[in-house]
Amino acid sequence: MIAYCGIDCSKCKSYIATQSGSKEELVKVAKRLEKIYHAEVKPEYVICDGCKEDKRHSYFCSNKCKMKQCCIDKSYNSCIECSDFPCNELEFELNNTPEARENLEKLR
Repeated sequence: MIAYCGIDCSKCKSYIATQSGSKEELVKVAKRLEKIYHAEVKPEYVICDGCKEDKRHSYFCSNKCKMKQCCIDKSYNSCIECSDFPCNELEFELNNTPEARENLEKLR
Protein backbone atom coordinates (compact mmCIF):
# COMPACT_ATOMS: atom_id res chain seq x y z
CA MET A 1 0.00 0.00 0.00
CA ILE A 2 1.73 3.16 -1.23
CA ALA A 3 0.62 6.46 0.35
CA TYR A 4 0.01 9.62 -1.68
CA CYS A 5 3.53 10.81 -0.79
CA GLY A 6 5.17 7.55 -1.80
CA ILE A 7 5.73 6.07 1.65
CA ASP A 8 5.11 2.32 1.71
CA CYS A 9 2.60 2.04 4.55
CA SER A 10 3.53 -1.59 5.20
CA LYS A 11 7.07 -0.39 6.05
CA CYS A 12 6.03 2.75 7.96
CA LYS A 13 6.95 2.64 11.63
CA SER A 14 3.62 4.24 12.63
CA TYR A 15 1.66 1.69 10.64
CA ILE A 16 3.72 -1.23 11.97
CA ALA A 17 3.37 -0.05 15.56
CA THR A 18 -0.38 0.42 15.12
CA GLN A 19 -0.87 -3.02 13.62
CA SER A 20 1.20 -4.61 16.41
CA GLY A 21 -1.15 -3.20 19.04
CA SER A 22 1.87 -2.44 21.24
CA LYS A 23 1.71 0.79 23.23
CA GLU A 24 5.48 0.55 23.76
CA GLU A 25 6.06 0.56 20.00
CA LEU A 26 3.78 3.59 19.58
CA VAL A 27 5.83 5.41 22.25
CA LYS A 28 9.08 4.61 20.39
CA VAL A 29 7.68 5.92 17.11
CA ALA A 30 6.38 9.07 18.79
CA LYS A 31 9.80 9.83 20.28
CA ARG A 32 11.47 9.31 16.90
CA LEU A 33 9.04 11.67 15.19
CA GLU A 34 9.55 14.31 17.88
CA LYS A 35 13.22 14.45 16.90
CA ILE A 36 12.48 14.68 13.18
CA TYR A 37 9.73 17.30 13.40
CA HIS A 38 10.94 19.19 16.49
CA ALA A 39 7.44 19.00 17.97
CA GLU A 40 5.59 17.14 20.68
CA VAL A 41 4.25 13.84 19.37
CA LYS A 42 2.04 11.80 21.65
CA PRO A 43 1.79 8.04 21.07
CA GLU A 44 -1.88 8.33 20.15
CA TYR A 45 -0.90 10.77 17.38
CA VAL A 46 0.93 8.06 15.44
CA ILE A 47 -1.88 5.50 15.27
CA CYS A 48 -2.45 4.84 11.58
CA ASP A 49 -3.97 2.18 9.32
CA GLY A 50 -2.70 3.85 6.13
CA CYS A 51 -3.72 7.18 4.65
CA LYS A 52 -5.71 5.66 1.79
CA GLU A 53 -7.70 3.43 4.12
CA ASP A 54 -11.03 4.58 5.51
CA LYS A 55 -9.96 3.78 9.07
CA ARG A 56 -7.64 5.34 11.65
CA HIS A 57 -5.20 7.99 10.47
CA SER A 58 -2.30 9.56 12.31
CA TYR A 59 -2.69 13.09 13.63
CA PHE A 60 -0.35 14.35 10.94
CA CYS A 61 -2.19 12.58 8.15
CA SER A 62 -5.58 13.75 9.39
CA ASN A 63 -4.68 17.34 10.21
CA LYS A 64 -1.40 18.46 8.68
CA CYS A 65 -0.65 16.47 5.53
CA LYS A 66 -0.97 18.83 2.59
CA MET A 67 0.01 16.11 0.12
CA LYS A 68 -2.94 13.89 1.01
CA GLN A 69 -5.46 16.70 0.74
CA CYS A 70 -3.92 17.97 -2.48
CA CYS A 71 -4.14 14.53 -4.10
CA ILE A 72 -7.73 14.10 -2.92
CA ASP A 73 -8.69 17.55 -4.25
CA LYS A 74 -7.08 16.80 -7.63
CA SER A 75 -8.30 13.17 -7.76
CA TYR A 76 -4.71 11.90 -7.91
CA ASN A 77 -3.60 8.50 -6.63
CA SER A 78 -0.20 9.92 -5.70
CA CYS A 79 1.92 13.06 -5.84
CA ILE A 80 3.79 11.81 -8.91
CA GLU A 81 0.76 12.77 -11.03
CA CYS A 82 1.10 16.45 -10.12
CA SER A 83 2.75 18.98 -12.43
CA ASP A 84 4.27 20.59 -9.29
CA PHE A 85 6.08 17.37 -8.30
CA PRO A 86 7.88 17.61 -5.96
CA CYS A 87 6.34 20.51 -4.06
CA ASN A 88 8.04 21.94 -0.94
CA GLU A 89 5.90 19.88 1.44
CA LEU A 90 6.64 16.67 -0.40
CA GLU A 91 10.35 17.44 -0.72
CA PHE A 92 10.65 17.53 3.09
CA GLU A 93 9.07 14.07 3.35
CA LEU A 94 11.21 12.70 0.53
CA ASN A 95 14.36 13.95 2.25
CA ASN A 96 13.34 12.05 5.41
CA THR A 97 12.12 8.95 3.56
CA PRO A 98 14.26 8.47 0.41
CA GLU A 99 12.54 5.22 -0.58
CA ALA A 100 9.30 7.20 -0.98
CA ARG A 101 10.78 8.95 -4.02
CA GLU A 102 11.69 5.56 -5.52
CA ASN A 103 8.16 4.32 -4.91
CA LEU A 104 6.68 7.36 -6.63
CA GLU A 105 9.03 6.99 -9.59
CA LYS A 106 7.88 3.38 -9.99
CA LEU A 107 4.29 4.66 -10.23
CA ARG A 108 5.20 7.15 -12.98
